[in-house]
Amino acid sequence: MKVRFIIGIIFLLLQVGSIVYARYIPERFFCWAPYDSHIKFEVFTTINGKMLTPNEAYHRYRYKTNGWEQRSINNIFSLISQYESTYGKEDNATVIVKYSTNGHKELEWRYKND
Repeated sequence: MKVRFIIGIIFLLLQVGSIVYARYIPERFFCWAPYDSHIKFEVFTTINGKMLTPNEAYHRYRYKTNGWEQRSINNIFSLISQYESTYGKEDNATVIVKYSTNGHKELEWRYKND
């Protein structure tokens, strides 16, 4: 009985520790409340001087390139960075993401694949 109790306490402590940890990382994939911000964003991708259409960018990243996102904007940054540093590393791409979190001032994030 005592061993099961200790295993149960350890399991619960690991869960609480994971939740606390997730609150302080940018991606917040496993956060208890990951939908605590609303981000309006738009992605602009240029390859060798040619601006991709929203449809082309959608097919490039396999994710929407404008609209609303309820998760952390870092999820989109991570998705774009991962694609551009692997499959798209030879494409000479420049990506600009314009976004506003919870209706605040619009910010800009840039990825330049050199």
